[in-house]
Amino acid sequence: MALPKNNLPVYTLTIPSTKKPLKYRPFVVKDEKALLIAQQSKDEQVMLDTLKQIIQSCSISDVDIESLATFDVEYIFTQLRAVSVGEIVSLIFRCDTCEDPNAKASVDIDLQKLKVFVPENHSTKIPLFDDVGIKMKYPTLSTIAKLGEDISLDVIMDCVDFIYDSDEVYKPQDQTREELENFFNNLTSDQYEKVENFFVTMPSLRYDFSYTCPVCNKKHDRFLEGLSSFF
Repeated sequence: MALPKNNLPVYTLTIPSTKKPLKYRPFVVKDEKALLIAQQSKDEQVMLDTLKQIIQSCSISDVDIESLATFDVEYIFTQLRAVSVGEIVSLIFRCDTCEDPNAKASVDIDLQKLKVFVPENHSTKIPLFDDVGIKMKYPTLSTIAKLGEDISLDVIMDCVDFIYDSDEVYKPQDQTREELENFFNNLTSDQYEKVENFFVTMPSLRYDFSYTCPVCNKKHDRFLEGLSSFF
């Protein structure tokens, strides 16, 4: 005789970059175990792979995790965590003025209020010279693993959606890697900086908040950004 099946609740969120709905279920024990093992490994690639595996496992809607932008994955994971473990995360912040050991405040972060912040000057379409421009796509988790302190040409080329002029659209898959490199290497410094600015101003998971020092009563206005800031 088959054992009873646990009927898990189903939730819905909107994927930030595509605006498409995603139905999902909470973590189950096997998901939490996988996440704990990944955290203990302290291996960034293991963490990324486990993150993708858990989101795929918990997604009821069809979703291609490999094609999602990094901020999509971060947002989805925080909402999964909110319905699975609890929506409130308590973090401690110190005063930036007082040296008193008691000059710290506890702040409750409501994960369900997290938003993806898009800077006003951000655009995926970048005019470069004459009638030539480039349309970028957001880096995935696989691409972001290559992104260090400096934005490499490899990462930039991985994020090209297409290059265009007034007559034609040039898909990167129709060009050789060498042709793409030559295109970017022949840009001026100002033009190349416009492309780099796409990554600098990229949308991110963000939470704005305030707290007051219990010792000197100074008010602090802060924000947290990126998945690691919340856990």
